[in-house]
Amino acid sequence: MQNTNWNFKTIDFDRVFFNFSQESITEFNQYLKTVPKVLHVDELKIDRQVFPNILNDLIKLTSETDSGQRFVVTRPIPNLTEPQIEIFHWVLSNLLGETIVQNEEGRHLIHIYDRDPKRRIKDGARYHQTHETGSIHTDNVNIPENYQYLLVGCVSPAMIGGENIIVSGQSVFDFLKEKAPNELKILMENFCFEYRGISRELYDAPIITMNKLGEPLYRHLRTYMESAHARANKPLNDDQVRALDALDATLGMSQFQLLYRLNKGEILVANDSQILHDRRSFVDAADTITLDEHKNGKVGTLKRTLLRTWVRKV
Repeated sequence: MQNTNWNFKTIDFDRVFFNFSQESITEFNQYLKTVPKVLHVDELKIDRQVFPNILNDLIKLTSETDSGQRFVVTRPIPNLTEPQIEIFHWVLSNLLGETIVQNEEGRHLIHIYDRDPKRRIKDGARYHQTHETGSIHTDNVNIPENYQYLLVGCVSPAMIGGENIIVSGQSVFDFLKEKAPNELKILMENFCFEYRGISRELYDAPIITMNKLGEPLYRHLRTYMESAHARANKPLNDDQVRALDALDATLGMSQFQLLYRLNKGEILVANDSQILHDRRSFVDAADTITLDEHKNGKVGTLKRTLLRTWVRKV
């Protein structure tokens, strides 16, 4: 099952895409008939006993995310509306484990869309609220506690662009071990991080640690880290900058990158410490509306809207 150090040439595409069984599809459609109306979908309480077929499918799915290529893309459940796609994402997240709070409002499921085309990451905007490409990263930079799964689901793709970039952390580690061992050693020392979007506090942690199997685990989003070091009045030294440059240059090499534009209803399920990701920049159509506006009855074309949950395996 192991294939953690895949690259664009060696990845097994037959293992990338995951189809739910017809029994699971029927089970979810039956559940939709019972869903109460809530203000936010993450207010729904999910009873695992209602979903035996989906749970059985998840045994196969997590064998890939935990012991295989460390990510899958789930194929859509047919004929779901946009709000129903959001409900399925929430159900799947809860069946995988415990969802994590992502912002000061206490939301566990976040909508990723461009809030304001004029606002930029460099001005302090959170990456998921812009249309910009960022830097290849993991999501687990906002909190020091570890969690296993990142789920990114597509409700509506962009008019133009927005491809997801997926990178194997093991492949990057193996390359740095050979080409830049001194820089790799520095990446395994403490850097400063911030709880951006959650609180104003800071914390220290390495970018790369090793698990009990000797596999690298990542915590990396450079812009947030640089902001944290500036706030802490701890400027990055020359060796740290060089190490970060070595990591980012490796992540930027096309040989390590899988580009895939999520389609409506598809969900990327990734082991967040072992798969790094980003997206290409995108442009929405003019006069688009948000998913919440759509749910409240407004008519129009949806913005590029992705859903994000962080899940701790229990």
